[in-house]
Amino acid sequence: MSFHLLWTSADSLIVAFALAFVVPQRHVLPLVLMFGVCDALGSALGVTMPVADRLVAILLIACGASLLLRHPVAQRLLNAPGWFYVLPPLLAIDNFVSRTPDAPTVTALSSAIMAGLGFACGAVVSSGWRAGLRDVRPLAAACLIAAGSLLAYGA
Repeated sequence: MSFHLLWTSADSLIVAFALAFVVPQRHVLPLVLMFGVCDALGSALGVTMPVADRLVAILLIACGASLLLRHPVAQRLLNAPGWFYVLPPLLAIDNFVSRTPDAPTVTALSSAIMAGLGFACGAVVSSGWRAGLRDVRPLAAACLIAAGSLLAYGA
């Protein structure tokens, strides 16, 4: 397993942690599987095109900032059913735009494990903070900004 594989799977960990605060429990397993499958497909179809990776980073940072600033677009997005299913294919772009020596099955496993770990950590933090935290959006926004920054730094 390469450092590159862990680096490209870290975005799944961070975004899954953020999603754990806003996604209903019944969507966790399908999302974990989607993170793995989308990253595996991205890795299998990979090309070298670093500009697209930066665009995804900018998009994630912009989504986090609009959520943090309570922009009306972010509020509409949160109210739309199934909006979170767009994130796994979006985050797979980092696997698609950079060639990796790892097999797609290893990539799928790594991303799914990272996403599962992110959801588990988010659930623990959420249950511990739920009483004192009125609005979890700032924390989710910070996680999206962190994932975008991680992609921008790695690109």
